[in-house]
Amino acid sequence: MNLRTLCQLLFILPLCLVTPAWGDETESDNLHSLGFETESEQMVTTARSPRPISHIAENVTVVTAEEIALLNAHTLSDVLQTVPGVQLDTIRTPGSYTSYNLQGAGVNTVLVLIDGIRQNNFDTNYANPGLIPVQQVDRIEIIKGAASTVWGPALGGVINIVTKGPNPDRPVAGMVSGAIGSRFTTDSRGELSGTVKNFGYYLSAGNLHSDGLLPNNGGNQNNAFGKLSYVLPTNGTATFGFSYLDGGIGLDEGDSKWGFVHDNYEAQHNNFYLAVTQPLGHKLGLELNGFVTNLNDHIKYGGVDQGITTFFNNYHLEESSRGVTTRLTWGDRQAKLVTGVEYAHDQTKYRDILSTDPPMDDRGWERWAVYLNGVYAMGPVTILPGVRYDNTGLAGEKMSYTLGATWQMAEQTVLRVYGAQGYALPTPNLIHQQSLQEVQTIQGGIETERIPYLWLKLTYFYNSLKNSKSQGTQTNTNQRLQGFEFDVRTVSLYGLSMTAGYSFLDARDADTGQRLQSDSQQDVPPHTLKLAFRYDNADLGFHARLIGNYVHWNAAPFPPARDGGIIWDLHLNWKIFPKEELSPELFFSGRNLFDGVQTADSELFTNTPCWFDGGVRFKF
Repeated sequence: MNLRTLCQLLFILPLCLVTPAWGDETESDNLHSLGFETESEQMVTTARSPRPISHIAENVTVVTAEEIALLNAHTLSDVLQTVPGVQLDTIRTPGSYTSYNLQGAGVNTVLVLIDGIRQNNFDTNYANPGLIPVQQVDRIEIIKGAASTVWGPALGGVINIVTKGPNPDRPVAGMVSGAIGSRFTTDSRGELSGTVKNFGYYLSAGNLHSDGLLPNNGGNQNNAFGKLSYVLPTNGTATFGFSYLDGGIGLDEGDSKWGFVHDNYEAQHNNFYLAVTQPLGHKLGLELNGFVTNLNDHIKYGGVDQGITTFFNNYHLEESSRGVTTRLTWGDRQAKLVTGVEYAHDQTKYRDILSTDPPMDDRGWERWAVYLNGVYAMGPVTILPGVRYDNTGLAGEKMSYTLGATWQMAEQTVLRVYGAQGYALPTPNLIHQQSLQEVQTIQGGIETERIPYLWLKLTYFYNSLKNSKSQGTQTNTNQRLQGFEFDVRTVSLYGLSMTAGYSFLDARDADTGQRLQSDSQQDVPPHTLKLAFRYDNADLGFHARLIGNYVHWNAAPFPPARDGGIIWDLHLNWKIFPKEELSPELFFSGRNLFDGVQTADSELFTNTPCWFDGGVRFKF
């Protein structure tokens, strides 16, 4: 940490902890503005069934569609970069291929879901957040720590994306949006939504394009998403959903020990599902879900010699998954059981189409699982047990357990404790060289608004990893990851408020006790800090966000990481006629305002320098 960065932190942190003691708002209004709801709490689907936030033992962060819009976010990467405990290894042109870590857990141990459908590939267990547009997102639930008793291979956590549904109040509603910025970076979007009698629909489409804010980092993505629902005569609901993405982007271009590199990435992904939910009684409900996913990726590795681009490899990954899940839910807010069965047939083929060698992997397998999760409330105490059995089809059988509890000490204070086992799958082409990754995790924390004008959340975590693998290698290690997260949010004072989230991580080799370093195989930053200064004026229809991100990598000697200062982004939104429903909204963003650099591998990657984009959206 250099002197300039230290001075910035020493100046900013006291501001984030300021406790305003004046203003026109009553204390109860201030508490409500912080989002800690006591009568109608926010519901989170951490157990595949919505639960009030006070009945959640896990460490969860929820980002809503309204917050995403105020960030002027293009993809999931833009959102994750603002979440405490999450750090991207590079911040480049929108849509870029990037890695991230979640409390030190790598991308290949974090399960990404969209409406319950797995987005991770099987070859590396990786889902690229730069490929996931956010225009159709209703909320994003980031669950930090092992969640295998609910979701299966989720050793490091879950990013659960819940998409928008049909507008229930109008037959036709929608939005069109267009943005343009530096290096012809454009984002065009449109959506239609509505309900007519028993039929509802939500449709969206978009294009994300850039000539490249860095060399060989331009790209173009087209996406489409739809959700059609119908209320059955039996009071159940049938929903058909689909998503399609076709795009490509340059990965990197720079001098390295391998020469002057020139790598590209192309992807085609599509998902389809049909879900039927049916109430069977006062407290009993059934859900059936069938799904089909297809993935087609090309990763080209090459170089440039005297102005001529030559590709050495063109790795082609083809994957598909077809399956069905069924879930039975019984109970109410005080006591609930959720049990389910899952089955899927998966297929993967991985080969270099520029090589005459046989495919590195060409196989199919079947996997299935059964699980049982519960909620039992006894006054202010809620007990949350869970168990799951997985037949992975790749690495044998696995039992996962969890036991959590919450205690609502006071109206605005909740204590949480959580213990769990989790696992992550090995990659299919290295199945004989790798062992099943396993983790035992313990979490504990408190969330409170008892301090006037402040919301505070403190979480301690301890993760013991067995057979952890550095990404892209066959080396198995045992690791010990422990640390804490501290989040604080102030009330709004004349429209101004502040938030801060600090994370500390102590990552060590469990056998040697040696502290782990960030390198090209793993990212384990011991310090990350997220800051946000916000201004909201509903009368003017104006919103502003100044967001800072700091990371300290504890870098290995090679490849060298860089963490040069705080990266600042500014986002402005203005609804021109705030009282008019059909008023256009102008938005503008300045990103990396002071040309900061944060990258886990500075030999190949750097951050985009300061760049701008802006546009207009129109809702009807």
